[in-house]
Amino acid sequence: MTDSLSAVGFSTPEMDEIFSPPSVVEHMLAFESALVLALADVGLAPSDAAEAIDEACRLPLTDANAILASTWSAGTPVIALVDAVKQRLSQEEHVSWVHYGATSQDVIDTAHMLLAKRAIAAMVGSLGVLAHRLRQLVEEHRDQPQIGRTFLQHASETTFGMRAASWLSPLIEHVVELRTLADSLPVSMGGPVGNLASYGAKGIEVVGSVARRLGLSTPVISWHTDRSVIRRLSTTVDAAVATLEKIATDVSFLAASDIGELSVRPGGSSSMSGKRNPIDAIRVLASATICHGAVEMITRARPHELDRALGSWHVEWAAIPMMFRTAGAAVEAATTMFDALEVNVETMADRVGSEGTRHLGGIDARQIDGVLSRFDEVLGSGSAAAG
Repeated sequence: MTDSLSAVGFSTPEMDEIFSPPSVVEHMLAFESALVLALADVGLAPSDAAEAIDEACRLPLTDANAILASTWSAGTPVIALVDAVKQRLSQEEHVSWVHYGATSQDVIDTAHMLLAKRAIAAMVGSLGVLAHRLRQLVEEHRDQPQIGRTFLQHASETTFGMRAASWLSPLIEHVVELRTLADSLPVSMGGPVGNLASYGAKGIEVVGSVARRLGLSTPVISWHTDRSVIRRLSTTVDAAVATLEKIATDVSFLAASDIGELSVRPGGSSSMSGKRNPIDAIRVLASATICHGAVEMITRARPHELDRALGSWHVEWAAIPMMFRTAGAAVEAATTMFDALEVNVETMADRVGSEGTRHLGGIDARQIDGVLSRFDEVLGSGSAAAG
């Protein structure tokens, strides 16, 4: 994601690693390992075969790129993946238990759930750091008078602490939503047409065992063509990014040359030295736009027809990594923006001037205290280190 101008800055090293070919293949192998161990758990597969296949799946594959590159020659990367596992087995009788009863969508969807859990954990960690920065801003400037603005016109007086609290509050709730989502992501299991036919009466037991081994939830029915899970995943991530987009817009406005209530880390200009372009906010806004586009690829895809989809499912293979990469970039850029942010208190106070001098303690203070209390509930004490 960093080999061309079109990709620079629209991901993070952590997200790149999570969605790298070796990581994707590793998580596909995790499914194959959990599957055969689950088959042994319920008495369908011999334990020696399960142990041998599990060992074969745990060894890293050196040709992850080649496995993924086979996708559009074979129609799925799972064929090459399964062949690679089988080639590692020394006993022929074990080979038939590799990928037994599963289909490509089980492998890929489950891998995406595991990758999403890791990506969400990375996002939550980064949002937590950003939230700590914002909490510090709220506490330092809770009583700093600032002119309110509605429809881009001066309105009633407020405080910068109140404004910063209004940025912080939704971030806290996004952390809650992302954590809840991560805990609910399900395994994908159904077999060729979703009915678990290969496992007979033990199908539900197999699904439950695979889910437990992978740390995923157990669905009540195969979701091969019910993409509610993926839609919920994408819209939850998208909502957090939209909040970052709003914050970056506000900061850019308040840091504008003719307002100057905030100062940001400046980007340079190739034609005008000394120009203070809000480079971090620009990165947030650009990343957010790409993230929204990736989410729209998912939410506007055609319904998945019958038992397996023609193309709509495959769009997710590109959209999910793009969504998380750009979401990660947006959080990183927002954090960098606040790390360098300066509040120009005199400019804020001068702008209020004759606009009004009402006491701002009352309602503003109670709302700010409510946000800080919620912060402590979700993210821990405000005195904790910001990471």
